[in-house]
Amino acid sequence: MAGISVLVPFDRSPESRRGLEIAFHLARVDRRKSRVLPIYVVEVDRAYPVDSDLPQQSARGEACLAEAEAAAREARVSCDAILLQARSAGPAVVDVAATEKIDLLVLGVSHANAVHTSGGEQTALARRAGAGIDLGHTADYILSHAPCEVVVVRESAYHHDRFADQNQLER
Repeated sequence: MAGISVLVPFDRSPESRRGLEIAFHLARVDRRKSRVLPIYVVEVDRAYPVDSDLPQQSARGEACLAEAEAAAREARVSCDAILLQARSAGPAVVDVAATEKIDLLVLGVSHANAVHTSGGEQTALARRAGAGIDLGHTADYILSHAPCEVVVVRESAYHHDRFADQNQLER
């Protein structure tokens, strides 16, 4: 069996950390031939050139990717981190997936993006599926345009509800 290449948007959020764990697990099937590519995209406001020097944002991205690389070493998985600057993260991730001939993209999403029935705009994916979850514009773009299979990872509703209840008690 040939190894796989797994692209993972990583920003240190709990969802992206879980996505990275799953990518490592999948890459362990054939460690010699598989690789995980954590990606961090610095989104550049349209008021500035896309290649602007953004030291604070770039440093945050480098720190995120250093953490992902350390986790990969610990998991003994080949890792090629990618730091990009782009106008929007979704198209940048899709472009890398196409350029690098990625086999699988692992995307962590949050319960914070839940659509409430009292209103609010839903993404095209949520409208098509009639679902009650808005994955956000970046995830929706990736799911609609990725040239490879995409695995969506989110925490269980039980874990989210328990965490929300705990936050209410602390207030």
